[in-house]
Amino acid sequence: MNGRGRWLAYGLLVALIATGCSQWTTYHHDSGRSGNDPSAASTIVPVAHKWTSPFLDGFVFAQPLVYHNKVYVATEHDTVYALDLSTGEVVWSRHLAEPMRATSVVCPLNIDPLGITGTPVIDTASNTIFAVTAELGPPVAHRLYGLDLDTGATRVDVSADPPGTDPTMDNQRPALALGSGRVYWGYGGEDCGQYHGKVVSMTTDGTDPIVYVVPTTNRGSIWSPSGPAIDSDGNVWVTTGDGTETTNFDHSTSVIKLSPTLQELGFFAPSNWASLNSSGLELGSTGPMMLPGGLVFQVGKSGTAYVINQAAPGGIGGQVTSLSLGCGAYGGNAFAGGMIFVPCTTGTRGVALDDGPTLRVVWRGPGDANGSPTFGGNAVWVIGVDSGTLYALNPTTGAVLQSIAAGHSRHFTSPTINGDTVIVATDHMVQAYEHTTSP
Repeated sequence: MNGRGRWLAYGLLVALIATGCSQWTTYHHDSGRSGNDPSAASTIVPVAHKWTSPFLDGFVFAQPLVYHNKVYVATEHDTVYALDLSTGEVVWSRHLAEPMRATSVVCPLNIDPLGITGTPVIDTASNTIFAVTAELGPPVAHRLYGLDLDTGATRVDVSADPPGTDPTMDNQRPALALGSGRVYWGYGGEDCGQYHGKVVSMTTDGTDPIVYVVPTTNRGSIWSPSGPAIDSDGNVWVTTGDGTETTNFDHSTSVIKLSPTLQELGFFAPSNWASLNSSGLELGSTGPMMLPGGLVFQVGKSGTAYVINQAAPGGIGGQVTSLSLGCGAYGGNAFAGGMIFVPCTTGTRGVALDDGPTLRVVWRGPGDANGSPTFGGNAVWVIGVDSGTLYALNPTTGAVLQSIAAGHSRHFTSPTINGDTVIVATDHMVQAYEHTTSP
């Protein structure tokens, strides 16, 4: 083969890898939670229905993951499924335990039964998917499972409730994260009783548990579906919910920077943290998202968005810039091409990150487009949780490029992008939509 032929073959191989073999191994694609797969096809819109999975045994709150031609999804019935990426058929499934029931704990979440809520994470080095279950017992408990990606065989099965956690009060809702050879997850609770938000971590072989307890007077839940984010240095970032304190700052409604071994390195809190606590307009309804240039993006229930510094989070009122978006945000954000896509309850917002840096609201999506957005194929993908509509939005203007009746979904549902395919979980099924040349 001559030089030109080799380059053509190489280009074809790169194109095939980009469009057919992209990986989505953690919530919103990467540990920084960008929600953007740069290896996706350059154009996906329009899409057409490709497959619907069989009926799954519980509600799906977790984002589907993709690796090596399989789609992995977890349910509230404590079951993990591996689906064939081409057909949606079940390759294997593992029912790990009976899920926790609302009647079995004092302060239950508004999910019943409660099984696997936090999006699992895939460790490609060990070919393992990790998930944390809530289990009925007795006694009620959480466990960390590591399952072989090819067979579902158990590789790790350990208590996820090391000393300092209370399975009757602590609830596992955030996505899991992977970094520094460790798995990380968060615990929160309902606005009921006495508890403190926590971050728990173990090595990928299920040993060496460590715990960070948020030093609140009470509460400070770590509950956002996007879960801990990890920066390029391996530091772990989490955002806390409201607390009962309104006088002495206690790390409620804050962004907290932790070392890989969960030592606190810094924090940020809005200057009006006390009023946010008293009004329940917490910061922790979304998780932190890493941005280029050593920055972090955070927005919460009040609708005020903040950009903070990774190196020095700033303490109370120490943001780099902030802007009121005029909407409450819940779930996970996404970032692409200088635009931040925010999961507002009244419709996705497109927010420009300008030089300075400064923030600027550019567009507002359809009012029912209230799921957690992701980006791929030059489109923003978001589902209307209650309307069941899957939208493809123009990332520059917010205009609707395509809308599809996908079906009712759970709160904060987020689409997954793989090559030229969009995958989304509805209540009890997973749907796949593939690029088509037909309008």
